[in-house]
Amino acid sequence: MRRRVPLNAVRAFEAAARHNSLVRAADELCVTPTALSHQIRLLEDFLQAKLFLRKNSRLELTPESRAYLGRLTEALDLIDDAIDSLRKPLDMPERVVVGASASVASLWLMPRLQNFIRTSPNIDISLTTFIERSAIESNTSDIWICNWRTNLDRRVELLLEEEIIPVCSPQLAEEYGELSFDSLRELPLVHVDRAKPDSNGQYPDWERYLREYGMHRTDVAKGPRFNQGGPAIEAAKAGMGALLGRSILIEKALKSGELVRLGEPYPVRNPYYIVSPLQASSQAINTFKDWIFAEAGTQPGVYAS
Repeated sequence: MRRRVPLNAVRAFEAAARHNSLVRAADELCVTPTALSHQIRLLEDFLQAKLFLRKNSRLELTPESRAYLGRLTEALDLIDDAIDSLRKPLDMPERVVVGASASVASLWLMPRLQNFIRTSPNIDISLTTFIERSAIESNTSDIWICNWRTNLDRRVELLLEEEIIPVCSPQLAEEYGELSFDSLRELPLVHVDRAKPDSNGQYPDWERYLREYGMHRTDVAKGPRFNQGGPAIEAAKAGMGALLGRSILIEKALKSGELVRLGEPYPVRNPYYIVSPLQASSQAINTFKDWIFAEAGTQPGVYAS
């Protein structure tokens, strides 16, 4: 009589091999490391083969177990998907929780989201916004759009790169005469105050921008100030001053003519990343990721944290 494969032991091995850690695998499966180790030994007894080489308390896969790990992971994912399908009605939509800053959510993601809703009607999107990094890293979002590479155990993939472009309203440009980069010597300025200012950070302020381009202004600190990009863009569109605009946030205003460029972009581009689980908990997450990479015109590629 054929012996049944011990699925709990298979799951224990797959999780330990994927994490390369008994502790992290035990945490994922909600068991103790001792219980997990016992399950792995049961599987080794069942197979009459060693699955790990234990060296100085470190786990190392044998060549044979390493060769079959990918297939085991795929098989367990298929089982999970089948169980999920039985657990809920077939017509019940899946939900993906997406986190982004308020500015990126409203000015880059929202204008595109209708396309996703139209093409994926069985997936609901919950959008959560944040200001500080700690807020999203302690959140339960399935996917984040952010401009840093998290230290958490997550998949980090480059989504796009943004430029910093000096812009103003066409009415303000007309008021100050011929539009050129030299206009920045006289135009009023709109400022965005970062939560954690850094003189060498990825986003230059007006003082740094003008200094690096050899332009000096004694009144560079004057002008309205905002703590987020969205209100600052509205101020620039209303003619309150020139703004160092982030390309992903001002693209719609540039296309509509509500803002016009005053010069070349700042030479340093700033990356934006998609942060997602190492293993997607549903196909809906992968569907959303495929869509958002297509919207950005990029290909997914893992950047290790």
